[in-house]
Amino acid sequence: MKIAFLGTPGIAATCLESLAKGSHEIIAVVTHPDKAMGRGMKFHPTPVKETALRLGIPVLECPDAKDPAFAAALRALELDLLVIVAFVVLPNAVLDSARLGAINLHGSLLPRWRGAAPVQRSVEAGEPVTGGTVFRLDSGVDTGGILLQERLEVGEDETSGEVLMRLASQGGEWLLRAVDMLAENPDNPGIPQDKALATRAPKLFPEEGELDWTLPAGKLHDKIRAFHPAPGCWSRFEGLRLKVWRTRHLTESVTGEPGTISRTAGGKVAIACTDGALELVEVQPEGKKRLDAVAWFNGLHAEGAVRLGAPQLP
Repeated sequence: MKIAFLGTPGIAATCLESLAKGSHEIIAVVTHPDKAMGRGMKFHPTPVKETALRLGIPVLECPDAKDPAFAAALRALELDLLVIVAFVVLPNAVLDSARLGAINLHGSLLPRWRGAAPVQRSVEAGEPVTGGTVFRLDSGVDTGGILLQERLEVGEDETSGEVLMRLASQGGEWLLRAVDMLAENPDNPGIPQDKALATRAPKLFPEEGELDWTLPAGKLHDKIRAFHPAPGCWSRFEGLRLKVWRTRHLTESVTGEPGTISRTAGGKVAIACTDGALELVEVQPEGKKRLDAVAWFNGLHAEGAVRLGAPQLP
């Protein structure tokens, strides 16, 4: 099979590595143009581009997937299949540029969690199981026929970033299996999805990350895991934002209004919630580096109660 691989971030680069070990020919890799980053605003290639160049695969940069010239460039390659991981929504002209269309790796057990942030929304919901789906792309959003699905167990303290790393490490093998399936049976439409079971997984926004300590501890813990590593959860403290990167469930009892921080008998830093408390593990004051929550709390030299969530930011 003659394949073009489309993707941009690290998870896609890991899948590309695995796919390249198969027997199919990757004719080209498509990714976003180099992006200016850092203080010097130097241009840096995407993780997918770096991987493709290391593997000796030609790279086609795509500034605008809707540009008719992009679809024409893909058609000129006389491809059998497009394989897509974490790329932009593609118009039909692009999906139709390969003989067998396009397949995509999605980070959920479709039709659950259709959308831009399936892993994050699954973790936020506290689900103990997620997975990956390889499916045929059509004109809908994550609605095409399912070629294969695999489940992934999610640990109670595992973050979205950690789940995505495991998904990436296995996703390339799943993609390769799906390509092999289509090589044997090109007319395989996949299993239709039951739209009645569909849920949405919209993109995460930074303002969603503000923590409301009046919520149950379990919901807060799941949200903090879901928003790690990006965009991160935060709380108001002394007029600035304090990012809360990691928490753990706490069995020790604490007192105080929701948002009140205290030390437990075991020396942990606890924050009170409506139905108990969480252990603060890692935080980051605004404009500073991440640090252990115990070190941060000790550095406050607080004589009275310390409470997150107030005063209001200017």
